[in-house]
Amino acid sequence: MSSSPSPSDPFTLYSTLTSAWSTLQSLPLLFTPRLIVSLCATDGPRRATAFEAYLCRTLGLTLLALAASNLVFTGVIPVGGARVTFAEDVAGGGSVADKVAEERKAKDVGRATATIAAMFQALAAFYLYTQLFSSTSTGISFAFSAGLVGNLALFCFGTWVLLFAGEPGRRSKTGADKRTSGFPFENRESAREKKKESKEREKEKDREGKEKRKSILKSRS
Repeated sequence: MSSSPSPSDPFTLYSTLTSAWSTLQSLPLLFTPRLIVSLCATDGPRRATAFEAYLCRTLGLTLLALAASNLVFTGVIPVGGARVTFAEDVAGGGSVADKVAEERKAKDVGRATATIAAMFQALAAFYLYTQLFSSTSTGISFAFSAGLVGNLALFCFGTWVLLFAGEPGRRSKTGADKRTSGFPFENRESAREKKKESKEREKEKDREGKEKRKSILKSRS
């Protein structure tokens, strides 16, 4: 398994903020659906029907489910047991290549989930922008403005995280750094460096295994 994400990590922070924003929007839909319908009525306050309250609460539950799924798929909430460090995972058995592939797959799933979340926030911000200038109600306009600011801020932060604050290989210390990823273009030097590091880790693992076997044989003799 991969190591536990740090709370200060930009990717973890973006995932947490996205889920918190969805949870915040779901609370009034769950607890005050009739009040929301009454405030949104164009012909003055009125009582909401049972069907309208059902739709509001269903939307609220959907937002909560999406918030929880986002935390799980991005790795913020660990599943399948407690997280361990990479060294502990390798020492528990299996090759380094398998562990690297497993960690890479988990990161790919997390990035895909974050990309979908950023696209959703962009579409929501665009929709709120169009509704903001077509709305005639002051109360609704304020709600549209708050939603627009929230979704737009999260979309900008998510785009920055996906492009510039990902894994270390996506950031270059110097212009000629061979560890720099070719994202969104292919970079053979980066792949070659990663293969070299993987082989070095396997050699180090074999060397440690031989030393352990020698120490066991010495202790028995």
